[in-house]
Amino acid sequence: MTKKTPEKVNIVLYGACFALCFFAFMLTEASINERCAEVVGKQFVNLVYAVGLVCTGLGYLSFPALRRLCKGKDARKIMLCMIGLCCAAASFLLIKAQGPVLFLISSAGALFFFGHIGGSVFYNTAMFFNGNRFMGRIIGFGMGIAILLQYLVQNLAPQAIVLIVSDFLSVAFVLYFTVKAPKDWILENPLPYSSGNLKKDRTVPILIAAVALMSLVSGMIDSILTAFHAEQTYNIYSGVRLFYALGLMAAGWIADIRKRQYLPLATVCAILLSSICTVFLSEQASYFIGTALMYVYSGFYVIFLTVMFLDYAPKSNHPELWAGMGRIVRSFTVAAAILPTSKLYDAMGCTALALGSCILSVGVLLVLLPYLSNAVAPHKPQEAVLETQALSAEQSLKLYAEHYAMTPRETEVLEKLLTTEESVQEIADNLYISRRMLQRYIASIYEKTEIKTRIGLYQSYTRFVAKLK
Repeated sequence: MTKKTPEKVNIVLYGACFALCFFAFMLTEASINERCAEVVGKQFVNLVYAVGLVCTGLGYLSFPALRRLCKGKDARKIMLCMIGLCCAAASFLLIKAQGPVLFLISSAGALFFFGHIGGSVFYNTAMFFNGNRFMGRIIGFGMGIAILLQYLVQNLAPQAIVLIVSDFLSVAFVLYFTVKAPKDWILENPLPYSSGNLKKDRTVPILIAAVALMSLVSGMIDSILTAFHAEQTYNIYSGVRLFYALGLMAAGWIADIRKRQYLPLATVCAILLSSICTVFLSEQASYFIGTALMYVYSGFYVIFLTVMFLDYAPKSNHPELWAGMGRIVRSFTVAAAILPTSKLYDAMGCTALALGSCILSVGVLLVLLPYLSNAVAPHKPQEAVLETQALSAEQSLKLYAEHYAMTPRETEVLEKLLTTEESVQEIADNLYISRRMLQRYIASIYEKTEIKTRIGLYQSYTRFVAKLK
């Protein structure tokens, strides 16, 4: 039996941490909606849901804000530990609260603190899985398993007990990574992705616009289903919810094909289901079909807003902000759509929802056209190109760096380590960085290549080049 390497163990741990936190958050959100109907009243469920989303979005924003305020490692560690304890306490209170005031305060606090912890988890996930070709599957299958667990808990287990236990476990998992800090960027500022300023491109506005439009579609349907569930007309956590897990897993698998090129196309195809599903929601006989289609779309939509921003974050100047930007945009956009949609549905029924979904779907299609054109463009495998020409030293070095998912700045350091005999201090001087920062780059290179010395790195590179010939 092959023994797992530490890196493989880390992949399992980070993937499990992401899935556990997603599970705890989903269970917390569902518990708040269900208890709200009992404690506050069914007519206020959508309002509380919208306010809760705003609290979650503010929580995600508080993570990068607090990192800027607390610059020391000890201060960051203490603050995250305190927020983790507050989150666990708020979760306990919202389960036990009998009065509306305590329930609403504890619910808002739990979602805010969970948002902050979510910001930490998304940031750590983005940095750890940077360049990992399995990230989509790990995230998709992890979130899918979390939904399966949620289904089992809400239908077969005492929900209050599992909620408290899962909240405590997820907080403990995050605090474990924070206190142990196995990666230097957990408590320190991350190393710059490249030596110069990032070129301004259209990635960010395209992603934000696409996620906002998708979130409007999701919010329109969410408001109706949440109201139906509160009135006990339908049960949105029955077996139909398993289609959500199916959508998450399928989207995660597609995300890893050709470095995300098919994910936008698949998401656009899935959003068309939202236009169809609204037609089926008004009749009890067809409710299952409509909800199933909505959940499949939600799976693709959630993976898109998660993976695309996780990919972008390490390349940005503020990865702690951009890693969770998809959740931030979703939280505020869905919150803004819930109440107006509910009133529109009461006035005009499913026809208005179907028309709105169609218009928004076309908007998503237009916004994502640059990504869609890449997906349908003919692709010539890199191996075929390499067979037709001899590799230069520069090309070999580039392929080696790409193989181990090194950043542009790490590639510059790698070149110095392999092609010169300069000392660490001389390399630092030539690259205009401090000796300590250079040592962090070198440590990152050694970790990615699983090498411990400069000589070992050169031998690894030589073996890699020999295989290319």
